[in-house]
Amino acid sequence: MRKLPLGWLAASLNLAVVLIAVAISLVRGSLDPAWTVVQWYPAPFSEVSIPLVLIGLLLVGLANSWMFWQVLKGPAERLPLSPRARGLRWLLYVYVVWRLLPLPLAEGPATAVDAALWVSIVVLFAGVVTGSERGFRLAMIAFSLLAAGGGLLIETGVLVRVAQATPMLVLAVALALGAAALTGLIMMLIAQRRDGRWSRATLVLGALQFLSFLPSVVGGLFGEPVRGLLEVVALFEVVWLARTAHELSAPTTGSEPAPLRPPAWLLVPALLLIAPEALPHDTATWRDADCSSIPRYADASPQERRRAYLCLAANEGYGFLRDEAVTDRHLLSEGWKRCAAGEIRKGRAEILVYLCPDAVAREHPDLLLSSAQLRERQTAEQAERRTALAAEAAEYAGSCRDPWPTLRAVHEVTAAHLPTDWDGYRVYDGRAASLDALQAEQLDYDRPLVAAGGAAVVTTTIEYGGICVTVKLVNTPPSLRRRGWDAVAEADLRLTTGRLHLRGRGLKVALPLPKAGRYRVRLHTRTLDEGVGEDLIVVYPEPRDRSRTRELSAPRR
Repeated sequence: MRKLPLGWLAASLNLAVVLIAVAISLVRGSLDPAWTVVQWYPAPFSEVSIPLVLIGLLLVGLANSWMFWQVLKGPAERLPLSPRARGLRWLLYVYVVWRLLPLPLAEGPATAVDAALWVSIVVLFAGVVTGSERGFRLAMIAFSLLAAGGGLLIETGVLVRVAQATPMLVLAVALALGAAALTGLIMMLIAQRRDGRWSRATLVLGALQFLSFLPSVVGGLFGEPVRGLLEVVALFEVVWLARTAHELSAPTTGSEPAPLRPPAWLLVPALLLIAPEALPHDTATWRDADCSSIPRYADASPQERRRAYLCLAANEGYGFLRDEAVTDRHLLSEGWKRCAAGEIRKGRAEILVYLCPDAVAREHPDLLLSSAQLRERQTAEQAERRTALAAEAAEYAGSCRDPWPTLRAVHEVTAAHLPTDWDGYRVYDGRAASLDALQAEQLDYDRPLVAAGGAAVVTTTIEYGGICVTVKLVNTPPSLRRRGWDAVAEADLRLTTGRLHLRGRGLKVALPLPKAGRYRVRLHTRTLDEGVGEDLIVVYPEPRDRSRTRELSAPRR
């Protein structure tokens, strides 16, 4: 069995209760049951035409049922909401409950709560709505603050006590505050229309709030019962607030919203105070924008994010490809449709992140990181990889043996180099300048040892695997030991720092020298098995009768 929505259940239940109450009033000949159920307070009069008033109560009961259906049907989730939009939605629902439930509060505290809730709603609304300039939204907040604060002063009697000698001042201030409240409401409706996510029905319901003068004017002509029945116009505000909350998740700046045509005199206060704005997004600002530098989402201001989205969407996304006829509205509309449809593939996510970051964050959270956060994470990942590689190299070095154990050395160390894609390792004095100078040379990587100045590169015949590297520092040149090695090569290095450094993948060795100066480096290298190699590096002070670089052939053992 299909489950009925809560709005329909509440509307049906309210209508049933109203019909029962009207029937009881007809039987008893009293308005009290029907009036109390429909209006939520006892009837303040008795000598009236009961059948006519009951007909009016039945119509008001139908309106109440419609209101319950509208308020309780809930939002249609289409797009994820930002934290600010979610806060606005919940605050709108709280305000709807506040307007509906008759709480036992005095006029002063009730007015203060109402003002606080309404101003909070307007402030959040101004931060959520799109399509209106910053000055327009600030003016909307200012009018709402003025109306709420002034109304609180009047309600608490402060203004009356201050202006007791000039009652006309109180009247003038009250009229000014009423105009401010009216202007603020008009600006909210204009902002909703410019935003594009609210339906025409919602905008019309918001405009119908201007009928709130009917109970006072018409009731004064036709009596108290008519005034009480006409209080039903207050439902327009409640339903407008509820529908505003419901439709917050609709795509903004979508298709052209249907025109709202309230009476012209309602727009006069706003037209006098607000400079006219062009229809939002009908221009093509992306053509004049500087798209050469696109910041990351977290590094950009709201204006820069909008510019970045338009640049990327116009030049790369959605097949427009610099079509001069494409306007900002087309780009924004197409983007919101893709956000709503969940088309957040990586290529489009890099564009849509500037438009709907909450939707992109679920699948590609990295796109919301700032440059600083990205650098920090990359640094942490590199440090983690270096630590893991050093542990792997240390474990591999534990299985290495000394290839020349009878050669006594002043200092010696055994470590491991783990090559990938034929990469070798460097032997140098620890200065970056020495490596730069070596890199500037015309290096012959076919040779096992290439040196220049204070640095040398040891190439390898192993693409992937591990090489045991043993370094021995001796005081005098040892005998030339070539048997059993694939190649033996010599080179001299100018080690001006007094230390010898070896750097490779997993290889990080620093060997102290007796003094800075020129040293001879002799490399013995061989391949033991597939992916397994062994190097022996003997370092000693350079003899004066030796050439700068020498490669010695060695027979295979």
